[in-house]
Amino acid sequence: MGCDDEDNGDCNCVLPPPEVVYSVEFTNGSESLEAGDTVLIDNKQVVVERIQFYLGDITAKRGDSSDILIREVEFFSLDNAPEDNQFIRTLAEGDYTGLDFSVGINEMLNQGNTAQWDAGDPLSTSNNMYWPMGGYIFSKFEGRLITDTVISVIYHIGREANRRDLTFDENFSIIEASNVVISFDVQKLFGADGGTSINPATQNETHTMNDPQHAGIIADNYANALSVTFPQ
Repeated sequence: MGCDDEDNGDCNCVLPPPEVVYSVEFTNGSESLEAGDTVLIDNKQVVVERIQFYLGDITAKRGDSSDILIREVEFFSLDNAPEDNQFIRTLAEGDYTGLDFSVGINEMLNQGNTAQWDAGDPLSTSNNMYWPMGGYIFSKFEGRLITDTVISVIYHIGREANRRDLTFDENFSIIEASNVVISFDVQKLFGADGGTSINPATQNETHTMNDPQHAGIIADNYANALSVTFPQ
């Protein structure tokens, strides 16, 4: 039952839980990033053409068995309009201790029948994030290194071993409509701030199966590239 101006305090109001907007932003260090931008990686010019990834099992933590699964999977892309890199869900009022999610999707979804997903669904094959013989591609980076010649830089990462489960611990409270911002920093993908340094001139390609070791490094750096800003 809702409330109106004539309740005079006598209504046993049941208000809907607040809405929370979960959005992904792409950055180049402290600057915003758009498809087609040129970034400096170890003094090398790289044109960023595509960044895409799945986030799976997005969960608001309460520190006990009452953790709340917000979304099983979402798909984000650098070339999306901002409103297409966000989703809105209600979240019960109260105190939370952080957010969990994975870069990639869980094994059940990865092995599922792709025919069940309509166009527009995160798992639709129309997103070109699926290998018929290998399951979903969890993350993509595509670009060009500008030198005397143009070198393609392509990282397509999939397979169960390359899913990365992340935990972001920070106490926050939901009492009204709020925003949670997940940021992806392309500098960290190439090793900034604690990642493994990647030279795009010599380590410029992996489709996972052709170079599993390099794929694992990219998967680790992808995880390191993500951060979360919680409601204040």
